Amino acid sequence: MDGSSDVLVIGGGIIGLTTAWQLAQRGVSVTVLEHGRCGQAASRAALGALWPPPMARGGALQQLHRQSLWGYEDFIQSLQAASGLHVHYQRRGKVELLNSTEAFRTATEQCDAANTSWPALGDKPVMELLTGTQIRQYEPHISDAPHGAHLCRWSGQVNVDQLLEALITACIRCGVRIVEGVRIDHLESDSTRAVAAHAGGQKFLAENFVLCAGIGLPTITCQHELSPPITPVKGQALLLRVRKEVLTHIVKNGMIFLVPWQDGRILVGSTTEPEAGFDTTNTAEGVQFLLQGATQIAPALKAAAVERVWAGLRPTGPKHRPVMGKSPAFDNAFVCAGHFKIGIGLAPLAGKFMAELITTGRAEPGMEAFAFTGNAQ
Repeated sequence: MDGSSDVLVIGGGIIGLTTAWQLAQRGVSVTVLEHGRCGQAASRAALGALWPPPMARGGALQQLHRQSLWGYEDFIQSLQAASGLHVHYQRRGKVELLNSTEAFRTATEQCDAANTSWPALGDKPVMELLTGTQIRQYEPHISDAPHGAHLCRWSGQVNVDQLLEALITACIRCGVRIVEGVRIDHLESDSTRAVAAHAGGQKFLAENFVLCAGIGLPTITCQHELSPPITPVKGQALLLRVRKEVLTHIVKNGMIFLVPWQDGRILVGSTTEPEAGFDTTNTAEGVQFLLQGATQIAPALKAAAVERVWAGLRPTGPKHRPVMGKSPAFDNAFVCAGHFKIGIGLAPLAGKFMAELITTGRAEPGMEAFAFTGNAQ
């Protein structure tokens, strides 16, 4: 038997770490169990690009995502204070190229809605349309865009490695116990409650259990259904390095997006490959797709050095929605998993809402949209 905690968080990615930190700040004793190293799976594969979904997408997930991004700067400042570490967060803005007159019309509506409803950012509109000439003024190195673009000033980026390091440090400083290299294989229970997590001969007791293990959740055996299927969606990405500044904003064109940093690095993402299963190898086709897309956006990148390529598995729930809330399996089990491509952006609010639910029993308004009832959603 390996000690007991108020809460056992299973999964040490961005969601599990943020939930653990939020719980510890409320005086809860927390243990995090991670089968590898914290933050080194799906979370570290993310590129750290943060942009709000358009107002045209008004579902519960989109609303929650926007709300989380509105408070992201405050979250980073709190995390830096708690960890004593610097986390590079910057709201550069995103220039998204429009590829048809229909896309231009839709973007016009999005700009009007965003400028009416989103929080203001100084005296400039939060979103505006750009003509080809204006695009060149913002980004002189990108190709012609005959249908224009729109600029979203609320879009930003965070250094994912720094973010994860700061979260781990903040957790430890708050008294969170982190146990790595432990894969949970079985959740022991009585008739209504989970009692202990078993892993390789070790037994971890807790009053409450939070399942944040993403695509690892289906491997945990239990007498009841703990969560709906959380499945992997492979995404390939690459890192370029240039000698001179090529881009100053995030630039998106269809599925391809470029995330520039001040040190000459440009992150390029990403493929979306649900058919790949658990395969994390880079393919010639995937890398070619990224390179071709990047150089079409900015021909100057043809001279860039390819510094790194990688692939990660994004955990996704049913209909590409996360599952967040109480598990119907037990009175003291909770699920927070399946955040697909937006886990980095959703983490501040998801962690806060889960901590509130676990400590008070009260679900925040709108969380019922992400509940798991024990059957297909």
